[in-house]
Amino acid sequence: MKALATILAAICTCPALFAKHPAASLIPANEWAMIRQVAVNYNLTDEQTWLLAAIRRHENGRPGLEFGVGGPMNSGHRAHRYRDGVKSFYVQAMWAAGTIRKHYKGDLTAFGRRYNPLHAETWSTRISSLIARLKRENNSVLPGEKPVKRKLNFP
Repeated sequence: MKALATILAAICTCPALFAKHPAASLIPANEWAMIRQVAVNYNLTDEQTWLLAAIRRHENGRPGLEFGVGGPMNSGHRAHRYRDGVKSFYVQAMWAAGTIRKHYKGDLTAFGRRYNPLHAETWSTRISSLIARLKRENNSVLPGEKPVKRKLNFP
């Protein structure tokens, strides 16, 4: 029995077993690139950019609801005008970034009352946790290169 325990311990701690399957990123690289572009265009600070990324991960909506902006789909909100996965992502991100720029003053709970008024405390706690996880995953450095400002034009 002791030999079996030794073998199992060796197998469970063998790094080669886990090298083939690295942990998936909370946010894929292509989404980080779009988030960074919107953050630059909206003059968001690094702290606000982490918040934007955490909102994306938390809301995790399908095309047209990527950042949870505008309530349920088909509500008539202008943030829902695309459902293609790229335009919709940018439009949702821009609405979220505008809300962050306008209303986020460093107090996540107060911001949560604006962004998700029905569940502000829970939402704020989860967003705070996601920001910490995103920073840990990326060694507190926003992933990718910081893009230059460029016009994103959506009718």
